[in-house]
Amino acid sequence: MKFIFPLFFSLITSFCFSQPYQEMLNHESEWHLTSCYSGCVNDVYYTDGDTIFNGNAYKILNGYHYISRTFWLREDIQNKKIFLSTIDGNKRVEDLLYDFSLEVGDSIAINNPLSPFPDSPGYFTLDSIIARQLLDGSDYRFFYLSPNPTTSSTESPVWIEGIGSLSLINAPGGTPNVNASGKISCYFNDAELLYTQLDSIQSCKPIHVTGIEEETKNNLVKVYPTNCNDILFVSSFAEEIKSIEIFDMNGTKVFQENALNNHFNKLEISKLAKGLFIVKVSFSSGNRMFKVAKV
Repeated sequence: MKFIFPLFFSLITSFCFSQPYQEMLNHESEWHLTSCYSGCVNDVYYTDGDTIFNGNAYKILNGYHYISRTFWLREDIQNKKIFLSTIDGNKRVEDLLYDFSLEVGDSIAINNPLSPFPDSPGYFTLDSIIARQLLDGSDYRFFYLSPNPTTSSTESPVWIEGIGSLSLINAPGGTPNVNASGKISCYFNDAELLYTQLDSIQSCKPIHVTGIEEETKNNLVKVYPTNCNDILFVSSFAEEIKSIEIFDMNGTKVFQENALNNHFNKLEISKLAKGLFIVKVSFSSGNRMFKVAKV
């Protein structure tokens, strides 16, 4: 199905696609969802740590109805897609949430796993993409979708590249509505306010800030430089390092160091291709995840 838009929409769309992709999971995120059934309240959820499952790297969701920590987000940067992994019975399943590679006129089968909206409402069409400057001074693409004529849904989803749905994060097919399932009023990137729509509440501030104890532990473990060439250093000033593994952004293990020096290691990574990687440093007490770029 093809759509004809006024010239200014075509110009805006061309402008949008010239913008760099805004990653969603390369930082810590916090979403404030406002609902106003009887007085407006904010429900807050946030990314809270990393995990690896079946070779894929995920961010763990916490807060609101994600306190079970079983909702995991994964980003395929190359293909500009976001996935959600959840528990179904005794196994993990993964659903495509967002596809930010879509172009105007494209259709997508939307899933709303474990949300107040129908799980599989059908196909939606991307009606327009509009670039808007957010509080960090960068342009972010807003995706406006509508249900196909054959789809029973009446929802009007809005996605923001780098943030997700303006409804629930696991409801890409939901309308942002404070009088229904809620809408995003504030979004924080590493505790810095990036997006705000305060038409129902007066203000918001981040509530999930890394604790002093956790921050101290992280400061005792160093992976550097974060933009590296052929050499990467991994050091620990507290616990002994048990293993060091490196994964690409698809979750494939591409490097493992077996000859460890307990507290300080110099890794030769010249054979790795350029790109982003997750470094997993393991200790007896648990693991630490770090993101580095090979340039």
